[in-house]
Amino acid sequence: MHRLPSPLRVSLLAAALAATPLSPFVPAAAARSGTNAELPAGPLGRSLAAFASQRGIALAYQPALTTGLQAPALRGPVGDREGLERLLAGSGLRLIALSDGSYTLERAPAGNGTIALAPLRIGAQRAFPYSEGAVLDQAYIQDTNKGNGDLATLLRINPAVQSGETARSSRNGGEIRPADISINGAPFYQNAFLLDGVSVNNDIDPANAFTSVADVNNINDVPSQSQGIAIDTDMLESVTVYDSNVPASFGNFTGGVVDAQTRKAGDALHGKVWLRMARSAWDEVIIPRGQETTWDQSATFAYQPSYDKYKFGVRLEGRTAAGIGMIGTLTRTRSDIPLRGYSAGNASTTDANSKTQTRENTAATLNLDWSNGEGLTLGANLVHAPTDDRYFIMNARDAWFDIKQGGPVLSLRANLERAAWSFNNTLSYSDLESSRRSQVDYWKAWARSDAHDWGVNNSSFEGSWGNIDQHDRKTGYRFEANRAAFDWGASRHTLQFGASYQQRKADYERLNDHFSYLQPYATTRCALSNGSVDSDGCSLSPVQASTGTVAAPILVAGQGQYFRRLTTYHAGRFSVSGNEWAGWVQDDIRMGNWSVRPGLRVEDDNIWNRTTLSPRLATSWDILGNRESVLTAGVNRYYGRNFFSYLLREGRERLTEIKLRTSSSTSWDSVTGTLATSTNRISEVDIPHTDEWTLGFDQHWKGWDVSLKYVNRDNKDEVLRQSVRSGDASGYYSTSVYQYVNKGRSRSSIHTLSAAPAQTLDWGRSHTRLQFAFDYTDTKRNYTDYQTSWSDASDERVLYKGEAVWLYDLPARDFARKWTARLSTQTRLPLGQGELLWSNFLRYRAGFRDIVRDGSGDYNGESLDAYVDRDYPRAFTFDSTFEYTLELPREQQAYARVEVANILNRANKISGTTSSSMYYEAGRSFWLELGYRF
Repeated sequence: MHRLPSPLRVSLLAAALAATPLSPFVPAAAARSGTNAELPAGPLGRSLAAFASQRGIALAYQPALTTGLQAPALRGPVGDREGLERLLAGSGLRLIALSDGSYTLERAPAGNGTIALAPLRIGAQRAFPYSEGAVLDQAYIQDTNKGNGDLATLLRINPAVQSGETARSSRNGGEIRPADISINGAPFYQNAFLLDGVSVNNDIDPANAFTSVADVNNINDVPSQSQGIAIDTDMLESVTVYDSNVPASFGNFTGGVVDAQTRKAGDALHGKVWLRMARSAWDEVIIPRGQETTWDQSATFAYQPSYDKYKFGVRLEGRTAAGIGMIGTLTRTRSDIPLRGYSAGNASTTDANSKTQTRENTAATLNLDWSNGEGLTLGANLVHAPTDDRYFIMNARDAWFDIKQGGPVLSLRANLERAAWSFNNTLSYSDLESSRRSQVDYWKAWARSDAHDWGVNNSSFEGSWGNIDQHDRKTGYRFEANRAAFDWGASRHTLQFGASYQQRKADYERLNDHFSYLQPYATTRCALSNGSVDSDGCSLSPVQASTGTVAAPILVAGQGQYFRRLTTYHAGRFSVSGNEWAGWVQDDIRMGNWSVRPGLRVEDDNIWNRTTLSPRLATSWDILGNRESVLTAGVNRYYGRNFFSYLLREGRERLTEIKLRTSSSTSWDSVTGTLATSTNRISEVDIPHTDEWTLGFDQHWKGWDVSLKYVNRDNKDEVLRQSVRSGDASGYYSTSVYQYVNKGRSRSSIHTLSAAPAQTLDWGRSHTRLQFAFDYTDTKRNYTDYQTSWSDASDERVLYKGEAVWLYDLPARDFARKWTARLSTQTRLPLGQGELLWSNFLRYRAGFRDIVRDGSGDYNGESLDAYVDRDYPRAFTFDSTFEYTLELPREQQAYARVEVANILNRANKISGTTSSSMYYEAGRSFWLELGYRF
């Protein structure tokens, strides 16, 4: 690729990374080798032999290790060891440097978080010896449809992953936040999201999502999301999903592990600048018949008839003469959503009638790495990804508020290889927030009057919900040791052990008193008994309409008004802190054609005061001894997480004070307030866990890799809220309160099939990668999330299809399509002075069944709550991406990319039974991207 003159390259990199200028700045590969590689993709053994021969490298290994494996193409300047490692990427093998300067190969131990990646594999033993999951390499990440650039869009190809039905709909095309995903039928908030090995889970209140207007417009609860930061896929090098037989080194999940790795610097200076955009004016927004007026007059983000989304990105990378690699990426995604300020077509005479909500995410990464070439590797990763979503309250003035998410994630790494051992050390810090900032510190519900004339429907509202900070801070250390394979009798062992420690602190803080004035009543004076005038809660401006009755008027036209109720949400702060630690050990044992990997993980903390033991066992049998037919099985236990909202909710509710007055002359200071009673009682809860057993079969057949897998999950001790009588005469709790209990239960059976050609499919000059995946998932669950409320009598049978069944035997209501077939293709074709990429993603899903409560029914003389099905049709979507890259002089490139989602504009219904309530998946929509690489 084209290299800019050295001074310009230095200044560009320094400016982008805000680093001290580095001089001299020369490509490290050129300093070490200066030799270009030119190897096509092909069988791994042949590629390794060719590269070793070209460079004079001594490489010896057992030929059976590379049987059936493919190597990616290798081009451009590359060092000796780097070239070998690139060829091995995704093979499940790792390079071992011997003391005499030669190299050998061995199978990489599973679960060490350092698997090198290459072509997409799902469930195949060639990437995972025990069918642990799926690997998405950088080529797939860049070639497939990106959409908003979130993980959920990227992971659609994985048959173990399902997205929520309403994550992307025709109503919310302007949203950019990451969609929730379920892995193997587990709750969406029970996945472990890792970025460069560091947890980025939001454990404050992840189930309190942005699902509805009521979720966002809540005076106490700030909406949140399960992914603590919006991970931008443009900054990723690979994504690994562990969905079964998960190694002992991973914990804190009952669903799966999503391990994202950010890009690492290459040896030469490279860069990229790009701009993406999507507009409702280009799209087909599917509006159900009868909802046209609702859409046209929308004053809420629940209906988004118009939006414009833009994304700008820049990346620079390089390596100094001292071998320090540096790569920095900065992206900013913004969405503008124009709406009406007032509902139902009403117009204010003094306030803005058109208001634009915005969504904005900024993601900045800086990665540094250095190696002394003798086994010591140092690295630092910094990701800062704050999100700022701006909303307004419809039918109100001065009603803007911002919801802030995300934050910094920092990791420092020191890895050392000595003889047969490798030692990995990671220090980490993260500060993830779910906070809110409001325009003013009050909410007032005025009756419409001459002085308060901006409202509609005889009411003029003003104000917002107040300022709240929520933070989840983690400081941690992780140690991991891996022993190179060694022989012990007739067996070969690969040993791994490790430990981690994490200090955690979560807090909820209302930054200042927030005042809510309600219940306006008629008055003819605003003077208080102490001689002052109440200008906050009283107005003599004549109201425009009377309310109440003639005998008992509330408001009288022509008179003033005063507020009889003041609710004060006092400033206050509540925090929870504690320490967590974990230790694990596992041994990957190979005996002839058999492999077995026993492992054990132990976790403890002083937040929940629970110690857990997670046994892990995975086995595989290479039936013919040639890696062509492999049978896998496993029995495992995984422990999930509890959330800080359980502990913070009680104190938060008691910040509320209510005052009532019956005269406008009564000063609020003279009124004795009543503190709100808590509706949630702290109780001890266990850690949710799931027991899993798996069976899989991987077959290499006529150039295809085919994988079959069955996963059975039995989830126990899951958390929900149960109504209990407090029995507390002190009144500290309300007469009926809720407490969190471990009565949630679910069961899932997941059958998956994946198939992919072992090599690219070549027709003429074109090269195509293809992946097919299918799943059949049956999940039964007695709750939706941990906020699901049960009464004392809910732990019982219900009436379903005329039969009495246990509540936990009902099918799950979300992430619950029975089956999905997926096909992904990426084709590259040299064309003119460049190359054309044509990428497709096709998905055909079973109809969706919702389960809704429908009164009660009699069963053998017993009255039971009745539940009925609500069925939705099958759904087919076809997404396509076209990208043309033009080769410019001096190895520069310019490209144009068009992504089309739902290219057939299928109207896939996802909710509602009437014309006024139904809505659909997004219709045909476009992203346009223009970029430049050097």
